[in-house]
Amino acid sequence: MVKRQQSKKHTKAQQRRKFASRRMISNPQAATQKRLEELLSTLPFLAFSERFEDLKFDIQAVKEGLEAETPEPLLLMRLLTEEFLEGFRARFEEFERETTPQSPDNLLAKATIHQLDHSNEIPHLSNPMIVAVYLKTRAEALGEEALTRETIHDALNDYEVRNSELIELISESPSELIYGPEAKIPGSADSGIEEEATTDSDSKEVVRVPPISEEVLADFRESLDWSEEDLSRLDEDLEVFLDDFQPPVYQEWTPDLIDEFINEWFVREANPLEEDLASMRKNMLYFLRYLREKSLLPSCFGDTRPASLEGAA
Repeated sequence: MVKRQQSKKHTKAQQRRKFASRRMISNPQAATQKRLEELLSTLPFLAFSERFEDLKFDIQAVKEGLEAETPEPLLLMRLLTEEFLEGFRARFEEFERETTPQSPDNLLAKATIHQLDHSNEIPHLSNPMIVAVYLKTRAEALGEEALTRETIHDALNDYEVRNSELIELISESPSELIYGPEAKIPGSADSGIEEEATTDSDSKEVVRVPPISEEVLADFRESLDWSEEDLSRLDEDLEVFLDDFQPPVYQEWTPDLIDEFINEWFVREANPLEEDLASMRKNMLYFLRYLREKSLLPSCFGDTRPASLEGAA
């Protein structure tokens, strides 16, 4: 049971990091979405570059916070003072100015500044560079072996796994977050996780019923004569809908639900580019069309497509 829970947390941590990376992407102009996503996976490496190797949080403050058993996401929020964020931004603005437009480093600088400008939608704790700087400082505060480019991704994943519940709570209401010494986590007691008396039944793992079977998804995928690149994008889009949005079982889907997902949730949570929105609309249209052909789509859809899919290719 413990191994299965850890595996689930590991998978969710990877999905959350990939989704957060998508949201950090600003307008790439000549760059492609795929290239930017690949670039953003290298963002934590900057914490160990010559330009940023001296960037750390207050080591004593980190040590005291850990000794006080302050939840790590809350500790990080308290470390993100206005002074730190201003200095962090200034360094990335300088980085952007000194790099060649559309070069990898220039795009990483733009993406980081974009996140800082949209922290009400993309919390600072989803910025892998900020978390990498914290983990680098944490290792030093605890007297552990210094992190490196080679070990930072494992450290990031371990951080997300051990703090998964709080990170999920934080991601639900980014606009309510307060940073600095007065930081608190919305919906938690005493800025920690709300504790409630649990019974044996409460402590059992809650199993979420999949919205639709893997068999149906596999059959749908096999029915398409698409390139591997298009199929990969299809997988990503359906993962966002089925795993991140978490709709009810397919028998309960309605046109309004699809419109809510595309026009509200996806726009709010993914901060999509035009090409992302076009891809999602296209793939959802093909998916719903397949379900209709297999008589799996609820009758409320009728013969018309949801308003959010009008004009989709």
